[in-house]
Amino acid sequence: MSEHVTAVPATSGQDVAPASTDDLMLVITREFQAPIARVWSALTDAEQAPDWWGPRGFHVPRESIDADLEIGGLYRACMVRDSTGEEHWWSGVHTDIEPPNLFIFTHAWDKPDGTRGFETEVTFQLEEIDGGTRMTFFQGPFDTIDNRDSHGVGWRESFDRLSEHLRRTP
Repeated sequence: MSEHVTAVPATSGQDVAPASTDDLMLVITREFQAPIARVWSALTDAEQAPDWWGPRGFHVPRESIDADLEIGGLYRACMVRDSTGEEHWWSGVHTDIEPPNLFIFTHAWDKPDGTRGFETEVTFQLEEIDGGTRMTFFQGPFDTIDNRDSHGVGWRESFDRLSEHLRRTP
């Protein structure tokens, strides 16, 4: 497995120029030693999702996942913090599905009042490479660089878990 991450480090302080749209995009490239069909299945099969969705210290109960895997289909799921039981719901719409190479959907955290938070677009691009699959992941644009960076931490840990899941499953 290898990884390439493109993200501009967050800056702090006053008098900082607003971030450009490129700065607000999260891009992560990973290579998995698994066939593209297995990676695609792991990305799109709700039965496999609990094995790798979420960073370490969180889990996604299968019963919380509701997904209609078609263009225009809605999805919703809940990530639970292991130490406290705190729930983090998110939802969106599948906007493009081209097996086994392209999977695009919107993503927003649900607020406690039932409204949706800031929405981003998530794209998974898969390509066969010698010995496995290259996945290029995009999310954004984010509303802030800090949000981009915190999502990057979570996604990288999820992709670590995805790599472990792919090694365990035939």
